[in-house]
Amino acid sequence: MKFCNFLLRVDGTREASMDDFQQVLKVGLRTYKPDRQKYLYSIEMDIIEDRFFWMACDYDDAVRFRDYVINKETGEKEPNPRSKEQIEPRQQFFVCYDCNTHFLYLNDLTRRSFLQQYLSDTLQKEFQINNIYTSVDEFCSKIKTIRGFQYTQVDNLFGRSSDLFAQVGNIWGQDLPSKIQLKVAYGDIPVHGGGRQIIDVFSRHKGEFENVVIIGSDDAGVEHTFDFSSVLKHLVISPVKDENEHFDPTEVRDLLLRELR
Repeated sequence: MKFCNFLLRVDGTREASMDDFQQVLKVGLRTYKPDRQKYLYSIEMDIIEDRFFWMACDYDDAVRFRDYVINKETGEKEPNPRSKEQIEPRQQFFVCYDCNTHFLYLNDLTRRSFLQQYLSDTLQKEFQINNIYTSVDEFCSKIKTIRGFQYTQVDNLFGRSSDLFAQVGNIWGQDLPSKIQLKVAYGDIPVHGGGRQIIDVFSRHKGEFENVVIIGSDDAGVEHTFDFSSVLKHLVISPVKDENEHFDPTEVRDLLLRELR
């Protein structure tokens, strides 16, 4: 079983936090069927070590139904013992969010839209799952415009050369801050019309900043981000299926957390 990592942002401005998931655990539905979709989900959630948010989902089609089944021993048709209101959740997927690294891990990429909708509907906030790109070139090949960037300026040899720290300290009458987080927005600069040059500047100077994130959009207007500090990870674990071809969620969780720790 392979888990891929992603970035998870809330309202397009910040990373998801433990406070978000504590609220999801408190008010989130355990049985959920998104509007105008056919799948019904049975959801188990937990927070572990005040660091990991864990979700295990069983799901299946809540619309498709046949009034008969086939006896595999005799090959004969028999009346379906299950009613149309009874859903047999034969499919599974698993989710883990590491609040220390701010990485989201999924074992089934096709469930991304469900997870986004579930979290957004639960907290009435916009959750967005973004790809982690392995290179600047790959990121630029997927997007059309640069909308802006955000980064953290650190009070070090590089930061002190700027008047920004002194200005912020003077505004509030306090000591100079150790870090300043900045977000700069543009009016959608075309990648090949100045946007790539902005990215290249940060590429050359990324060692002078922390948490550098470039924000762009594709042809459809969908937002994508490139995080210079992120590393693409594929975590592979080997849980064992039971006699019904299902995984034990506890075993999956324990194997995954062992890798993440």
